[in-house]
Amino acid sequence: MKHLLVSIFIVFSLTSFGQVKQKVADNLFKRMEYYQCVQMYEELSKKTINGKGKENLENVRKAAMSNYELFRMEKAIKYFNFLDAKSNLSEDDRAYFIQALRFIGKYDVAEKQVGIAESLYPNNTYFSKLKTELKEFNKFFADSSNISIKKTNISSIYGDFAPVFYQNGLIYATKSKNTEVLNGRYKWDNSFYVSMLQSKFQADSTIGNGKLLRHQFLDKAHDGPVAFTRDEQKMVVTKNKFGKRKGKDVVVLALYFSELKDGKWTKLIPFEYNDNAYNVGHGCFSDDGNTLYFVSDMDGGQGMTDIYRSQLVGGKWSKPENLGVNVNTNMQEMFPFVVGDRLFFASNGHFGLGGLDIFEVDLKKNNTPRNLGYPINTSADDFGLVCVEESDGINGYFSTNRDKNIDGIYAFVKKDIQIELIVNVFEKYTTNESVAHHPVYLTNEATGEKEEYFTNNDGNVHLLIRKNETYKLSTKKDEFKLLKEVTITSDGVERDSVLKADLLLLPTKITIALRVISKDTKKPLEGAATTISHFSTNWDTLLVTNEHGLITLIVERNKNFWAHAAKKGYIDADKGFSTSNEDGKIIELELEMTPIKKGEKFKLENIFYDLNKATLRPESMSSLDKLAEFIIKNELKIELSSHTDSRGSDAYNMKLSQARAQSCVDYLLTKGVRAVQMKAKGYGETQLLNRCKNGVTCSEEEHQENRRTEVKILDY
Repeated sequence: MKHLLVSIFIVFSLTSFGQVKQKVADNLFKRMEYYQCVQMYEELSKKTINGKGKENLENVRKAAMSNYELFRMEKAIKYFNFLDAKSNLSEDDRAYFIQALRFIGKYDVAEKQVGIAESLYPNNTYFSKLKTELKEFNKFFADSSNISIKKTNISSIYGDFAPVFYQNGLIYATKSKNTEVLNGRYKWDNSFYVSMLQSKFQADSTIGNGKLLRHQFLDKAHDGPVAFTRDEQKMVVTKNKFGKRKGKDVVVLALYFSELKDGKWTKLIPFEYNDNAYNVGHGCFSDDGNTLYFVSDMDGGQGMTDIYRSQLVGGKWSKPENLGVNVNTNMQEMFPFVVGDRLFFASNGHFGLGGLDIFEVDLKKNNTPRNLGYPINTSADDFGLVCVEESDGINGYFSTNRDKNIDGIYAFVKKDIQIELIVNVFEKYTTNESVAHHPVYLTNEATGEKEEYFTNNDGNVHLLIRKNETYKLSTKKDEFKLLKEVTITSDGVERDSVLKADLLLLPTKITIALRVISKDTKKPLEGAATTISHFSTNWDTLLVTNEHGLITLIVERNKNFWAHAAKKGYIDADKGFSTSNEDGKIIELELEMTPIKKGEKFKLENIFYDLNKATLRPESMSSLDKLAEFIIKNELKIELSSHTDSRGSDAYNMKLSQARAQSCVDYLLTKGVRAVQMKAKGYGETQLLNRCKNGVTCSEEEHQENRRTEVKILDY
């Protein structure tokens, strides 16, 4: 009996002890004192994992999360795997599970979990985005050769992060200073509270030992990070303050401002949008100091923590504006830093290598945030980047816990990838011809800035352009028109690249080479008067052939022209031609002139009448003028005849053709041709040139062949 009572007492004591441990662990977890409760949950989870005793999956979950928050990812994964095997992973659990796997570089296992999570929770944007972007994972290593990094000598074994430039050195947050008498230890991970150190850049490229900042920079809780305006006259610092959340006492982050006056920082002034119910921290200034960017988990955001901005207007900060879904996700965005229009920030919601990754976005363009890639980003947490812009890239510092899960500060130099743009300028002929020493205009679409360059001996320009820019390319040249402006963009270019663009100049003029020869001998005719005419513009020009029977003339492209040649002793010759769709530099034409002989007959081109009338239309006058010159110069007697098609009655056609022939003769009389030199004759439809007689169905082109005006030489 005595032994039985002892056994009962021991069991009762163990049970009571277990209940006390559970209660203590749960209270510590609620207060986020993970370092104190992690071992308790590991012990409490053993019964469930070993299958002994009552199952309590919540203890397993808290063991997983405690280890996760302490960056003990291998252990956290072990507990998440157990929950997964029990089909007891919640939506949030799966997100943390995936992040833990990616944090230690188990990307293949994480990818499988992403697929499962996305199918279970199709409305979760984090899972769907991960699944969509996994195929682009390799792009994070594309320009790694352009980035060099080095761990700084100020990185301690306790943790240092969030550097900022100040007075030819750095101010940074650290857990390395033991202010335990004042502050105690931080219960989250049993580390020292965050304080601020200032170091100076040394001549040997190292950074001097940090000096602890006091006064406004030292409190009884976390102090930092801090940021300064570019002139270093104002600062904004993140500090802890006591607040309430859901009715319970909590410690929240808040922002405070100070100004440098007479060499001393003034009393801290709280940011008017601090609140006891949520965190406000990680402040930084725009270049002009009039915009404050910061991080908060206030209600109405996109996710766990979002980046906001506030404008300084009339000495007061405006209502915070969330940067929206382009920057913020349903996860964490933190540690903003702005230089020019470029915002750098850390996120575990945008697709990356794991943990927090550092991203860049152009605030003016609002383009998609771009992951800075390896080696700045790794599977660990990478955050808190500050930099200065150089002509060929950026350099600066950032924080990372890639080394044994302890935050350290690394220096980096990131050379811009080389994007070469080669612009060729061509005159577009059958074979495109390069245009040397010719201007090319490059216009930045975002800024409107226009620059002029000149092609080299080979007709091209070699330029270096920036990433994520879009340009319009153009050129111009007399007697040419640009086929089209060319748009070229470097958006999405992630490695050294060569982009090419061709500017095609279409010639607006072309050379006409007209040779006049004798039809019977095929020999060139010197001294022939040639006319090139464009009827719609009432334009023509007169040239005389040389000893080779040749004239040359530059005319406009894409038009219809008429060539005419006249020479005493020869019948005038005509030919229509087009300069459309010609890729060459020259159009060669030939006119054959027939020696004048009695009885010779030729068609008179371009004679037009109003419908069913004998009235000459104005465009007929040019051909009749040339005929008058031909008759007078050669002292001819002619018959001018008119012919119709077979449509209409024979009598009507005969009458109409006679009237039309007479109209031509009457016009020639006004041009100095004597009446005795001409005879008007209408033949109606009696001398058809084809099959289209009465009753035969013919095309309009066939009928047109029969409608004509002819000249027959009666005497010479």
